[in-house]
Amino acid sequence: MKIAYQSGYLPVSGGHEVYWERHGREGEQPVFFLHGGPGGCSSHDHLAFFDLEHFDIVLFDQRGGGRSRPHGERQNNDTARVVEDIEALRQHFDFAQISLLGVSWGSWLALQYARWATSRVNRMVLASLFVPCPQHVATYHQALTRYLHTQESTSFEQLCLDLGRPCQALAQRAAMAWARAGLRLNRQYLDPVALERFIDAAALRAIAVELHYHQAGYFFTEQDQALPLSTPCQVIQGIDDPIGLASLRWLRQRIPLSCRLLRAGHDTFSPVLLNAIRQSLMPIQGTQ
Repeated sequence: MKIAYQSGYLPVSGGHEVYWERHGREGEQPVFFLHGGPGGCSSHDHLAFFDLEHFDIVLFDQRGGGRSRPHGERQNNDTARVVEDIEALRQHFDFAQISLLGVSWGSWLALQYARWATSRVNRMVLASLFVPCPQHVATYHQALTRYLHTQESTSFEQLCLDLGRPCQALAQRAAMAWARAGLRLNRQYLDPVALERFIDAAALRAIAVELHYHQAGYFFTEQDQALPLSTPCQVIQGIDDPIGLASLRWLRQRIPLSCRLLRAGHDTFSPVLLNAIRQSLMPIQGTQ
């Protein structure tokens, strides 16, 4: 287990506290890691993306997720507020500029922050893209409801009701169905026994946050359709990731970017994607 050289909680708006850790070497190029989700969390496994000798790495759990408090809180929890939290952390550490590594949902947060605070971003590396425009969300929702109906014998509406019920067994069964659907649609696999161990009370709260975002269309706005950006951006994308490829096509129409397409799915821990992410971060070294 890697030990953070600093860690703590940062009070932010709406009664939330964001948990953060710093790893690597103080004084080197600061890089913020933006994890997937919504409702997810960072972990020390994510440090595998970095050369710890050459970066000052900030891991943090987005509001409502991981060790951030209160866990699972959906009140005052939306995309704009998470973007504000990134800026609050940058100011807390007194970084003039930061670089961003965003994976999956975190790739969208990186884009949002770079648009909001352009002068504060050195560059971005985005992997396994997720752009929650209405068309993508509708396509995903249709596939999700079809899977739930044919494979889980339930509906999206019923699943949402069951997740909110006080009966732990019923809520856990609904959470298992939701998790299996997400894995299937992202072409990922998790051993059923491991998945069952994963679905505990904390996972139920995390799924509630994810559903909160999903039902709100991930808080995508009309202004997001344009997404004017000039920040240097490199994309690492698997070709066996339909949502990621659709997101890449959307993004290419709006901003300049370089892209590596690789034979992989959505899982950024797959060796081919992980190695590509590490390589893509290397040019940042020595940049202050």
